[in-house]
Amino acid sequence: MTALGRLLAGEGPPVLQTCRLEGLGGETYGRELVGDALKGARFGAWTLDVETGHMGVWMDDDTAVVADLAEGGVGRIWLLGRTAALVPPPVLDLPVDPDMAQARHGVRFDPQDHPKLNAAHVERLVAASEDWPDSGVVAPRPVILRAASFGEVAVALIRLEARGPSSPVAFNALLVVRPTGVERRLDEAGRTAALARPWTPRL
Repeated sequence: MTALGRLLAGEGPPVLQTCRLEGLGGETYGRELVGDALKGARFGAWTLDVETGHMGVWMDDDTAVVADLAEGGVGRIWLLGRTAALVPPPVLDLPVDPDMAQARHGVRFDPQDHPKLNAAHVERLVAASEDWPDSGVVAPRPVILRAASFGEVAVALIRLEARGPSSPVAFNALLVVRPTGVERRLDEAGRTAALARPWTPRL
């Protein structure tokens, strides 16, 4: 079992004092609050449990978890699933239009930022990242935040920036590319919170 698998099973490793958890419809910060949030979440039997020295990925049938590993502990966690238990953080809305800024619609990704990603996986990972047919939003722009290879499997944590019904939205997703196919997971709680949040741009 990996470090992240042991953490979700309640066996450790330690959550660092500066750990931040993003998921469950919001986010929280600090060892005790992150620990409480994880204790309140429900996890089933794992379907993927892999890690490098700096990144862990764990999945069951309903939930996906990605973590930054550092100093023998867990420094940051992204939890993607349907359950909403946290409050979205306050944000300051700015009136920007990515189309007027001529932002390209392709995947924002630099392989050099992801040294644990096998070069042989880059082309297929980027191609799979471009397509999110069930995202529920318009023109999603993928930003690859974390990516790594685990043997024949490549995994990417992605931030989808898109247009909602009345305002810009952003939420996380996970992409798993196997030789047998591609699996896409959305942070459905995060998407619901993003779509429900009022947008009040400040000039």
